[in-house]
Amino acid sequence: MSKKVFIAPLLLLMILLTSCEETKEVSKYDNWRERNEAFIDSLYNVYTTQADHGGLDSIHLLSAPNRYMFYKKLNPVTEVPGYEANPSLRPLDQSSSVEMYYKGMNILDERFDGFYGDAPTVFDRPATFSVTYGSVINGWWEVLQRMTLGERWLVYIPWNQGYGSSGTTGILGYSTLIFDMQMFSITDLSFTREGEELEDVIIDEVAE
Repeated sequence: MSKKVFIAPLLLLMILLTSCEETKEVSKYDNWRERNEAFIDSLYNVYTTQADHGGLDSIHLLSAPNRYMFYKKLNPVTEVPGYEANPSLRPLDQSSSVEMYYKGMNILDERFDGFYGDAPTVFDRPATFSVTYGSVINGWWEVLQRMTLGERWLVYIPWNQGYGSSGTTGILGYSTLIFDMQMFSITDLSFTREGEELEDVIIDEVAE
């Protein structure tokens, strides 16, 4: 019998196995940019077509007024030691730092940073961040200036307000970032805006 008869099936088997292996490796994140942009588009569709905006709120970006981000207000976790709420206090760029409980996820609900589980617990510790422009990703900088002390938001940050097209360790480029964020404390309180509502920090709507 010709050797070609044996070689041909073996080659076909190897091709099939290789094909399956490659499909398994790339399918989870296949068309990643398109899927992430479609995710943000779906939020916009919910916000603009449902009477209650699907529970979503929106902010127009200070750094790019023609762009926006969506978020939901969540019930804050009040059991953590030292919890305090004050809706008249929010941090300011260039002057404040904050302590935040947070968890970061992608659109597949894969956690890449922050607390575990569905909410912070007494066993978690808040992390400290400067609100200075450039010290955190732009999406965070935008959000931190709108949150008030004690608030908890679920924020959807488009890739161009997060880690961009290149990504970072553990986060692919073009990733929408979903953050569960609770503001635990603000330092430099003398610099915080107390009881003011200026036009550039008012939460705007994308559509009526």
